[in-house]
Amino acid sequence: MTTNFVIGIAVLVILVLLGTMVALAAMVRGRKAASRPAPSAHAEPPAAAGEAPREEAPPLPDIAARADLAGPPDTLTTLKGLGPKAAARLNELGITRFAQLAALDADGVAALDARMGNFKGRIARDRWVEQAAHLAAGDTAGFEATFGKLGG
Repeated sequence: MTTNFVIGIAVLVILVLLGTMVALAAMVRGRKAASRPAPSAHAEPPAAAGEAPREEAPPLPDIAARADLAGPPDTLTTLKGLGPKAAARLNELGITRFAQLAALDADGVAALDARMGNFKGRIARDRWVEQAAHLAAGDTAGFEATFGKLGG
């Protein structure tokens, strides 16, 4: 019985030491991460070794100045082909209103598309600018004639 007791205590001590080492390693990793400068909201991750450098995305147009931003934001997911994740990405980029999307010219679309990550190409493919123009103008009938029923 004494031998089992000693073995049990030894196992307990080893587990405590392992837990302490894991906690210390996590603290060290946390300090290293905290000492690195935080990436900016629009910064692209650096290219991995062996990859070609990424092209610089064209600057976003001043979309806030082109649209009336008074009142609550529009529900961008109303647009066909624009789900919650794409809407969240647009919000991160400052797009919250149909009028902002509708005001984009070809250069603005290209600049925005370059920043859409996994949703690149969807602006043109799903015709978000055209859809947004109908909804920004309150033209529900025109929207539904071209793109189908709203909410369905």
